Amino acid sequence: MKLLEPLEELLPLRNRMVFLATHLGYCEEGFVSDRLVRFYQERAKYQPGLIIVGGCFTEHLGMSSPSMVGISNDAHISGLGRLVDSIHQFGVPVAAQLYHAGRYTHSLVIGEQAVSASAVKCRLTRETPRALNIDEIENTIRNFGLAAKRAKKAGFDAVEILGSAGYILNQFLAKATNKRDDEYGGDFQSRAKFPLEVVYAVRKAVGPSYPVMYRISGEDFIPEGVTLDDNKILVPQLVEAGVDILDVTGGWHETRVPQITMDVPRGHYAYLAEGLAEVVDIPVIACNRINSPTIAEKILSRGKVDLIGMSRAFIADPAFPEKVRTGRTKIIRPCVACNQGCLDRVFLNKPVTCILNAEASFENVRSIPYTDSSEKIAVVGAGPSGLEAARVLAERGFEVHLFESRKQIGGLLRFAARTPKRGEFLSYITYMKRELKRLGVKIHLNSPCTAEMLEQGQYDSIFLATGFIPVLPEIEGLESPKVLSVIDLLENQNIHLGQTVILGGNHLGCSAALFAISRSDSVQIIESSSRIGDDIGLTSRWIFIKALEEMNVVIQKEVDVNQYTGNYLMLSRDGSTSMLLADTLIVAGSLERIDRLATGLEKLDLDFIFLTENNNAMNLLSTIHSAYKIASEYKR
Repeated sequence: MKLLEPLEELLPLRNRMVFLATHLGYCEEGFVSDRLVRFYQERAKYQPGLIIVGGCFTEHLGMSSPSMVGISNDAHISGLGRLVDSIHQFGVPVAAQLYHAGRYTHSLVIGEQAVSASAVKCRLTRETPRALNIDEIENTIRNFGLAAKRAKKAGFDAVEILGSAGYILNQFLAKATNKRDDEYGGDFQSRAKFPLEVVYAVRKAVGPSYPVMYRISGEDFIPEGVTLDDNKILVPQLVEAGVDILDVTGGWHETRVPQITMDVPRGHYAYLAEGLAEVVDIPVIACNRINSPTIAEKILSRGKVDLIGMSRAFIADPAFPEKVRTGRTKIIRPCVACNQGCLDRVFLNKPVTCILNAEASFENVRSIPYTDSSEKIAVVGAGPSGLEAARVLAERGFEVHLFESRKQIGGLLRFAARTPKRGEFLSYITYMKRELKRLGVKIHLNSPCTAEMLEQGQYDSIFLATGFIPVLPEIEGLESPKVLSVIDLLENQNIHLGQTVILGGNHLGCSAALFAISRSDSVQIIESSSRIGDDIGLTSRWIFIKALEEMNVVIQKEVDVNQYTGNYLMLSRDGSTSMLLADTLIVAGSLERIDRLATGLEKLDLDFIFLTENNNAMNLLSTIHSAYKIASEYKR
């Protein structure tokens, strides 16, 4: 691809794909680790146009986790240089994102009260920061400049100032968090003084010809936040202060407008980047929920933005850029925007990985060893674990036969995709279908397995991923034909349910309620505990609850069910009893592994390997990663 205008002289890029800064949680007290280096090496190998590393905290007060990348003192330079060299060996330019959390860090992390523009309690940390005084503001600005100088010394090709997601630059810009009455508060222009001075300091530190990027929330989506129109006033000033490239995202971490979850349409927020591109004459990056070449090309074809920023797409499939270049887009492992392996783990202070890519973050310890064995292997069950095991075993060179009792592959994942706005899961099933065909896996659909069949097939090894069945609680009356499991519900999409009651407010129950609402006169969830959706990821739970509220699903918590009469539920709470009409009762309890085939194999004295555990039924990360590990380490 021709070098991109107008980036030829500023920052030559091979293509328009930018791997955005992503907090991975791989560092040790801010220092670059082998794990971090291997992660980025694996992505650089396939040559995206640009990699942005970060966030790199500019000072101790700006650190939100010691597992972040540090650039706050000269001791960090050596490790950063090693990281840069490991990326440069593949000819890929790399930028350092300069990060300061402000009030988005916990006092327990930094050992003192967090700082911000003003002492406004933070919804995310549930702590109140202290306001920086003028001397501290000047020191914070100076630290951004010093961090930029370190980045340049370490060999980074550019720096990116983080002015999005509700971090410190946002906290000065937004009226919601800036209540100051000095030169850094008041009207919008005064509130913009701090971020503009940060840009000036960074530009002065790196010199006139070094690329400076700025990541901005095109719209904050919070009350008294900065709007797109506000930013159209700000960004020309940022350019004048020294910004060369604009990287446009949206929202804060506390925003109650979904930004990157599965329910957000692909490419939905490109309009923010396009809106700001109208008022500046520098390259602009569009991002948020762009996970496919088709969406990226559609955005670029409008001619308003210059580059496409992605993060989770590269975590899910490091080879994304090469597959695009070589026209193999149909075998890109998709990001399904579930957040379970990435953002959810960030908020739990755990290293980032990917539910669908078991090698992500384990590049230095996991791989698929090839074997020239002619072993014939049976994998029973084409749910997530069976699909992954079949893929890995086939990659290793074994002859793999995959058996599925239903007419389609996917298992519980296919059912999950039928829940409103959860259809992204189908893209993974489609990908796996193509991968297994490419690898020569023999797929046998509509093929319930018996122990005798497997014995006759003379398989060298048998892997079981036979799925799960719902466990009915010990409540009188659940043998009624009006009682359905969640799987029954999803399999019978065309029935009218009448007054529907969901027994259980877990992930299954919430999903069932969202699915049932269009087929029911009313829907209620009955939950015995004080919370619903506790097994849903942190960054998605609130979206489920919001959707339930918008669809008028009634939720009753701390309620026990004593009996179902076939028409009414007998409920008890706080010593009182009541009756609730239920034309249809859907049980959303725990799931139990189906062990019937295993019992038959044991009777025939045939060895087998389980791919699933009972406690992993609804945990895709554990399910797929466990199957990968078992299949990649398998030795007869």
